[in-house]
Formats: sequence, structure tokens, C-alpha cells
Amino acid sequence: MQAMSYFWSLIFRARRDDQPAIYYGFAVFAASAALLSRALLSPGFGSHYPYHTVWLAIIFVAWYCGLGPSILAVAIEALGIWYWFLPPYHSISGKNHTEYFGMFGFLTFSAIIIALGESNRRLFVKRDKAERALQAANEELEVRVSERTADLERSNESARRLSARIMVVEDEERRRIGRALHDSLGQYLAVLNMNLSLLRAQVKTETGNALFSECAGLVERCVTETRTISHLLHPPLLDELGFGSATRLFVEGFSRRSGLTVTLDLPSESGMRLPMNLEIALFRAVQEGLTNIHRYAEATCASISLKRNISTVHLSIRDNGKGIPPALLKRLLDGTADSGVGIAGMRERLRELNGVLEIQSDQSGTILGITAPTTPGTAEQTSVATAPANSLSA
Repeated sequence: MQAMSYFWSLIFRARRDDQPAIYYGFAVFAASAALLSRALLSPGFGSHYPYHTVWLAIIFVAWYCGLGPSILAVAIEALGIWYWFLPPYHSISGKNHTEYFGMFGFLTFSAIIIALGESNRRLFVKRDKAERALQAANEELEVRVSERTADLERSNESARRLSARIMVVEDEERRRIGRALHDSLGQYLAVLNMNLSLLRAQVKTETGNALFSECAGLVERCVTETRTISHLLHPPLLDELGFGSATRLFVEGFSRRSGLTVTLDLPSESGMRLPMNLEIALFRAVQEGLTNIHRYAEATCASISLKRNISTVHLSIRDNGKGIPPALLKRLLDGTADSGVGIAGMRERLRELNGVLEIQSDQSGTILGITAPTTPGTAEQTSVATAPANSLSA
């Protein structure tokens, strides 16, 4: 059994390595084995059935070894049968016409078997080559896909880092511009207003007084607008006292300007301070959320609540507006390019903080929820997941 296993392993190894010399060796071995088998069966067969043991060898060689080895095997078997197993034995000449016809039939059927085997073998070889080529193509494709995937991951990581850096620079620039407006332009306008008050005391005509009153009113409006823009860019209280104070001041001004009633549910000031980057992200979310409510929701009231435990903070912004259309809501949740710059920026900020953005909306209103750890990691260590939306209860 071990010898047969070794024999078949040699056959398939030869086919894989494509070594013609081994094929011819197999053909000689198979033909010799068939003749030896016939010799061993001679006491029982006598002069009958001289070709019975050689057919299997011919089929084997025609199937596995190819055209040349098959012809060699048939020649060896024909000569061996003609010399040893056809009367007169051990002689090449002296055969009668029956033996000639028998040998002719043997050669004819052997040729048919060889032709069929060669055709089948070529189909097998062609299929084997095609399978190898397909396997090689698949391996090459897998390598290319792996390389492209790695390139895409590196590109995405670079884009995330760039986005994070852009937002940091944006916050720094907003802080710088806000302080510049408050400290320089605001001070100049205040001085101008005082000078106008002094000049007004020196003007005695009614026309002059009216003109100075109008100028003073315009300057006062400029001071107010400058202070408002400065606070919107970066409220000083956000750095000094934190999210709670800055949000209360912003909501108060927003409610006064928009007419929207906004209720706040924030923790007490003690223990309210959060990491600076988290406070900025939450404050920008409040700004963006209230702005969207005022522009699109057609709401009459809104509420903002902040809950905090040891490890996480949850911000919720609700309104009683008309809700977000389903198609737009799907784009917002999927993060597609046309989903809005504000939501996209909010999502990118949360990505850097390992936060979760959730939007729920139906005809009774919209809820925007943000959950983030109070000790956020960096973009290299964390990523943001957008939670699935569930419809609000009626």
C-alpha cells in the first residue's frame, strides 16, 4: 500500500513539475508490469486472452503520461505479446493470419484509446493552467486590494488628522478674532461714544443735537453688534467660567434675538468644568442646534439639558418643531456630503473626542443627543460612531 501511494505521488508530482523523462519512465514501468502480469497468468490462460492485461496499462498511460509515452507503451506491449504470448512462442516470425488480425485490432483500439486519452489529458492540462492562472490572478488581486485598502485607510486617517487640526486652528482663530474685536474695536467704539457725548454738550443747536443723538445711537449699535459677534466667535466666559456660564449667556441673547423660548437644565457651576476641547465641542453643538431650530424647525420652544456622571457627559437639545424630512434625516445619519456643514463639523469634533452623535426626529419634533467621555482620547486612539435613529414617541 505504501508503494502504491508513493507511485501515485510520483505521478502527480511529475504532472505538476512537467518532467517528460518521468512520463516515459512511467510508460515503460506500466507496460512491463502488464506483460509481467500476463506472464504470471499464463498457466491459467494458456494461449488465450493475450491482450487482457495490457488494456489497463494503455488506458493509464494514455490518460496520465501523454502521446509519446503512450506510443512507447503500446510498442513495448505489442512486441512483448507478439514474442511471448502468441504462437509460435519466443519467435517474431511464423505467425498465422489470425494473429495478424488480432494484433491489428489491438493496435487500432490502442490508437483510439490514446487519441481519447490525449484529448482528455489536454483538456485537463488546459483547465489546470486556467485554474493556476485564475489562482494567480486572485492572489494578485488580493494583494492589490490589500494595498489599496491600506492606502485608503492611511488617506482616511490623514484626512481625519487634517480635519481635527483644521478645527483646532479654527477655534484658535475664532478666539483671536473675538478677543481682538472685544479688546480693540470695542474699546475704540466705546471711546468714540464718550467723545460724541462730550461734543454733544458743546453743541447748542437743535439740529446738531439730533445729529449727535443719531451718531451716538449708531455707535451704541456698533458696540452691541461687536460684543455680540465677539461672544459668538468665542465667548470669553467659555475660557473663564466654562460651558455652563457661556451657554446661559448665549441662550439669553439668542432667545432675545429670535423670540424662541429656550429652557436650560444644566448642573450647578461647582464641578461643571470639563476638558476644554469637550466644552468647545458642546458649546458649538448648542450654537448649531439652536441656529438650525430657528432656521428650519418652525418651533416655538426648545430645551437644552446636560447630564454628567463620573465618566461621561450627555447633552440633549430638543424642539417642538415640524421635524426633519426622512430623506434628509437619512443623509444626516449616513454622513453624506450634502447633509450640511454644521452637522458634519459636529461629527468631526466628536470623532476626536470618541463621542456619539444621535439624531431622532418625527412630526412632533427633533432630539439631538451627544454622548462623550469626560476624558476623551485622540483621533489616533478613538473613533466616533453614529447611533441609529429611532422615531420619537407621539
